[in-house]
Amino acid sequence: MTKSLTLHEITGSPNNVKVRIALGIKGLDYERVPLAIDTFPGDRSLPLAISGQPRLPVLKHGETVIFDSRGILRYLDANFRDTHPLYSEDYEAMGEIEGWELFSMTALSGPVSAMFGQVMSGSPDPKACAEASNMLNAQTDRIESALESRPYLMGDEIKAPDVVCAPSVILGMLPEAAAAAGPIHAAFQHFFKLGERRERTRDWARRVISHDPISREWF
Repeated sequence: MTKSLTLHEITGSPNNVKVRIALGIKGLDYERVPLAIDTFPGDRSLPLAISGQPRLPVLKHGETVIFDSRGILRYLDANFRDTHPLYSEDYEAMGEIEGWELFSMTALSGPVSAMFGQVMSGSPDPKACAEASNMLNAQTDRIESALESRPYLMGDEIKAPDVVCAPSVILGMLPEAAAAAGPIHAAFQHFFKLGERRERTRDWARRVISHDPISREWF
C-alpha cells in the first residue's frame, strides 16, 4: 500500500509554496493541512507535536516526518526517483544548485523579510516598502541575466533553483486577485513591487508558480 503524503503548511509563506510547487512538478498527491494564524507567530503547538520544532512546512510520508523546505525537497527527490528530478547527478551542477539556494536564503529573503516586518507592524511605511521593492528589483538582476538564454535558471528544465527562488519573487508581482487571500497578501500586493526591466523574470516566475494549485489561481 502506498504511503500517504500530508503537508502541514502556512499557505502563503514562500517556504511552504516551494514545497507545493515541488509536489506539483512531481505529480504527487498529498493532503494539505494549512495552519491558520491570526497573529504572528501564532499557535505552533501542532508542528511542535508532529516534528519537535515550531516552523512550517512539515511533511509526513506515512510515519516519516520531514521539516525544513530544503530538506523536504531533497527527501522528495531521494524517495520518489521515478518523478521529475529537481537536483542533479552531476557533482558540479549540485554545487550550482546550492549556490542558487544560498541566493534564495540571503539575497531574495532580505527584501521579503523587510516587507514582512512592515506588514506585521500594522502600519506599513510606504518609503520602507519602496526600499524593499527596490532591493527585490536589484537582487533579481541575477535572475534576469540567467534567463537571457534559457527558460529556467539552470537550463531547459525546471530544477530546484527555480522552485526555491520563484516563491519570493512572486510576492513582488501579486495581482489584485491575491489580495482576497488575507491582509498579509493584500499588503504585499499593494506595497511590494518587482519593478521595471524584469519581463523575463516575470514570465519565468509565472511558469514556475503554475505548478502550485493555490497560487496559480491568481494568475
